[in-house]
Amino acid sequence: MRKVFLLLLVCIPQFATAQKVWTLQECVEYAVENNLQVRQSAINSEISGNEQKNRLFNMFPSLNASGSYNHNYGRSVDPFTNDFTTQTIKSGSFSLSSSVTLFNGFQLQNELKKSKLDYMASRYDLEKITDDVSLNVAAAYLQVLYNKEQLTAAEDRVGASTQMRDRTGRLVESGVLAEGSLLDAESQLAGDELGRVEALNALNISVLTLAQLLELENASGLQVEAPRAEIPDQGALALTPNEIYDMAYDQKPEIKSADYKVQSAEKSVDIAKGGMFPRLTAFGSLGSGYSNQTLQPDGDPYFTGPLPTGAYTQSGETVLSDVTLYNFTQTPFTDQVDNNLNQSVGLSLSIPIFNGFSNQTNIKRAKLLYAHTKYSSDITRKELLKSIQQAHADAVAALNRFTAAEKNQAAMKESFRYTERKYDAGLLNSVDYITIKNNLTKAESDLLQAKYDFIFRLKVLDFYMGKPLAY
Repeated sequence: MRKVFLLLLVCIPQFATAQKVWTLQECVEYAVENNLQVRQSAINSEISGNEQKNRLFNMFPSLNASGSYNHNYGRSVDPFTNDFTTQTIKSGSFSLSSSVTLFNGFQLQNELKKSKLDYMASRYDLEKITDDVSLNVAAAYLQVLYNKEQLTAAEDRVGASTQMRDRTGRLVESGVLAEGSLLDAESQLAGDELGRVEALNALNISVLTLAQLLELENASGLQVEAPRAEIPDQGALALTPNEIYDMAYDQKPEIKSADYKVQSAEKSVDIAKGGMFPRLTAFGSLGSGYSNQTLQPDGDPYFTGPLPTGAYTQSGETVLSDVTLYNFTQTPFTDQVDNNLNQSVGLSLSIPIFNGFSNQTNIKRAKLLYAHTKYSSDITRKELLKSIQQAHADAVAALNRFTAAEKNQAAMKESFRYTERKYDAGLLNSVDYITIKNNLTKAESDLLQAKYDFIFRLKVLDFYMGKPLAY
């Protein structure tokens, strides 16, 4: 009993997960959160944000510390006493240095502005990819719903064909119909069963496509919620494509991204022009050091002598003199730091005179990039207008197709009812009956497909108008 209980604990969560029903909103949110392209674009946006901070910090003064410790052997010069010595010298030095750019043709300021524009463009690029993923998920979601209804219709047709075969068999046995009618009915049933298999395959493929858009490892157990299959508000069809474009112009992220990229390219031109100006930099440093050979007197002096000075009198006698001597000890570290302390401040001016025409080349390249970016912005606007025009035309065509399919299905339904009564009375052969039935099946399939296509086309127009994707 305990083993059965543990088995249920393991299986119940898996069964619950497999039976999860996804709404369109859940699909869109999950895809946006897990889609690899969205994640990659989000990282690109973070990189742009980090670059913006870097450009801001470049305007601050720099501050650097350095230090060194040396052992010198053999004959060398003490770096602090400047005396020659053959003793081992242990010395060290350390310093702080700082510099700040006072003027460089406003390049730092323009680089900061450009980085802000690049960051904003990257944010809207992320929104654009998110919108594309959302539309693709919505289309795949609708395709799953359509294929589910197609499978249901196919199963209904198999059930109807089974009933027709049984009824035909009874009519053949009673002598009302010829035996060939039963063979036709069997053939019709086999064709409908094949149609059911094809509908099931189409459903499985559409579910797999949706699962791949959601970045799921497999499509097992993925089920979608069937919303009300009603035709949504058709107010968008009352607007012209240009009116929808005017509404989308201020909202669509690709337009905003294109505008920021043009402004960024314009700042690139200003940055390149800044290279023609002089550069003024202020700098300063603070340093000190020590050496183990730096000595200082230890205690009071003492006198010895007289000792020869090396000089002689006119008579040739050696000149003697008293000599003052000291005891020496190593100068303490803190005293050496104070004694060797040095400071410096200054200004550095660099004037570009000739650099292989690099500045002129950079300016020309920046101007060409600016022109290229403007054309890209114009192309983005035209592509948006074309997309809206195409979406509007598709929606109108879908409406006409749906209206025609609705009328055709109603007419075929009435025709089939009349045909079915004639067939039951033995006034119609099986070939004509199957033909009318197939025509009704096609009309129902066409109506179903036209309805979902019309719903999606309307949602695309609503999406361009800034409305959320919801059913």
